[in-house]
Formats: sequence, C-alpha cells, structure tokens
Amino acid sequence: MYTDTDYLKSIAEEIAADKNIDTRNNIKPDHHLVTETRRLEKAIIQNLTTIENFTQRDTFHFNTLGKLVNICDLLYNITTSANPNVMVLINLLNTIKEVLPNEIRPNLRLPKAFIEMQKERLVKIWTSQSQIMDEQKISKKLINIAGIPFMRFIEHKTQLYWGDLIWLKGYQSKLEIMDWENADCNSPQEALLSLLIGRDFNDDRFFIYCKKYIKDRTNKVQGKRRRLLEYAECEKLVQEDTQIGIPSYDARANSLSTRLSKWIREEIDFVETHERDQLQAKFEFKWSAEMIAFFFKLLHERKIFGNITLERFSEVIAANCSSIDKHEFQASTIFSRFYKKDVELIKVVHTLLQEMLDDLGKFLR
Repeated sequence: MYTDTDYLKSIAEEIAADKNIDTRNNIKPDHHLVTETRRLEKAIIQNLTTIENFTQRDTFHFNTLGKLVNICDLLYNITTSANPNVMVLINLLNTIKEVLPNEIRPNLRLPKAFIEMQKERLVKIWTSQSQIMDEQKISKKLINIAGIPFMRFIEHKTQLYWGDLIWLKGYQSKLEIMDWENADCNSPQEALLSLLIGRDFNDDRFFIYCKKYIKDRTNKVQGKRRRLLEYAECEKLVQEDTQIGIPSYDARANSLSTRLSKWIREEIDFVETHERDQLQAKFEFKWSAEMIAFFFKLLHERKIFGNITLERFSEVIAANCSSIDKHEFQASTIFSRFYKKDVELIKVVHTLLQEMLDDLGKFLR
C-alpha cells in the first residue's frame, strides 16, 4: 500500500525555506512540486480503487488526505494566500476527494487555503440571506445567531473540518428554498427557529435564545394549567422539527432537541411542584373557615347542590372560597369543620338567616 508523501513534503519545506522566492509573484508553481503531485495522484487513485476492504481503504483515504492537507497548509503559511503552489495541492485534494466523495470522514481538517477561498462567496450569500430576514421583520438578535455558521468560515478563528462544510452546505440549501410567506409556522421568526432546530444547530447561543423565547412565550399565559400546556406545546414543536439522522452543528455536543427537551421537562416539573393554580376569582367571606363550613353544610343537607359527596364538596369550597384570616386553605380543613357545633358560631349564622327571612317577608306583604 503506497502512502509515502514524505518526498512531496520535503519539496514543500524547501519552497518554504527559500527566502529568495516571493511566491506571491510567481506565475507558475514549482516544477518539482507539480511533478511529484502528478505521480502521487496516480498512485493514490490506484490504491483507492483497488483496496476492497472498507476499513483499510478508509484508513488509507483519511491518512493520505490528512497528510496532503498538512502540506497544503505549509505552503499556504508562506504567503497566507492561495498562491500557485497551494493551488497544486488544492487541485490534488479535489481530485482525490472525487474518487470516493461519500467516504470522507467528517473529522478531516479543511485546508486553510480552501477556507480562505470560500470567504468572498460566503459573504455574498450571507449578506443576501440576512437582508431577506431583515425584510421579514425577524429580530436582529436571531439574525445574528443565524449567521454564526457563515461567520465561522468567514472569520476563521477556529479549526474547521469536512463535517462543518457539509453542515453549512445543507443549511445554505434550506435557506435558499425557504418560502417565508407560506412557511408552516405562525411567523417568519418561528420559521427560522424551526429551520435551525431541524438542522440541529446546537450552538450554545442558539440554545440560550430558544430558552428565553420559550420563557417569554409561557410567561404570557396565566394559570398553572395553561402554563403547563404551553410548555408541552413547545416541547411538541421541538420534537416535530427534529429530524432523525441530521448531523449536529457541533458534533462534540448533545443535540439541540435533547437539551431543549430536558430543559422543558425540568421547567414542567418545577411548575407542577411549586406553582399553585391561581383562580380568576374567589368568594371572599368575612367569616372564619368554621362558619363557611357550617353554612355550606346546611345547604348541602337540603340538597341545594345535588348529590355531591361531602369529600368532593369540601374540595369545591376550598378551591372557590377564602376566609377572613386565610386566602388559601385545604379541603381537609373544611371537611373537619362540617360537624363542629360551636354555639357562638351557630348564633351568628342564625342571626344572618333571620335577617334574610325578614327581608324576604317584606316581599310577601
């Protein structure tokens, strides 16, 4: 198995060490570099097309491409530009890549020159896409977050890999076919959120944005039950947007849907455990819980509320009534006071009922 790229590397090192050659002004690449590159191209392609064992072929493929990327970067660092010698290596890499385009490992490092060559094109693409988003009234903050994958290549502050390029191409394709006016969402803003979730854009900045967006959405509704339903709706939308098999933006981090779903479930657990459902209105009695229980017990005995059991009746009273000293009390408190026979309490209720009878008598005269 022919894997020797040492001679090509030594040629590149000689070029890099020659202080008398200004590669930027050279119209033609180094003759020895070109000759050795052509020889290697034939040898590498022959090996790739004859190795039948996938594991062996994959190892050879990855190691060879990795070595050629290193040599390409060595030549690039001379002028930090895609000089003629660099282009010889770029063309070699492109030729070898096309032999087995579907067998390139995602963790293959991209040549610096290749990334540099993409900048102008990516700047034009993102400028156009961000302008469209702005016209759709999408928030500036979300637009900036949506531009992170493009800026990662344009600014090139971190090492980039083949998997990063494939992810960006898929993202770019989705943006180009986006029908903002007829997207299956409530707004262009949510359509962009849906797209980024679907592409598993698991960057921390987008994850934080999604959390704040869900928080703002749930905080707009009142009541424990409605808040729980809103959280559940958000979780459902995240799961619906998630696409199985899509590579993550950051292959080393958990998927966005996994992180969001876990966070939403924790929020749901908190609301269920610690929040009380605030009713819109309660009967605010100027009585104690004992008087409320005694009064409603009299009504219950006369079947005013049908055949409801006392246990259930106590729950309804606790949910809909507040006493002079407590806004909230338990159903067990009411139930335990149904049978109290406090004489002073009975006198107060008796006086009230008597006054009501006197008022009713006036209508009968």
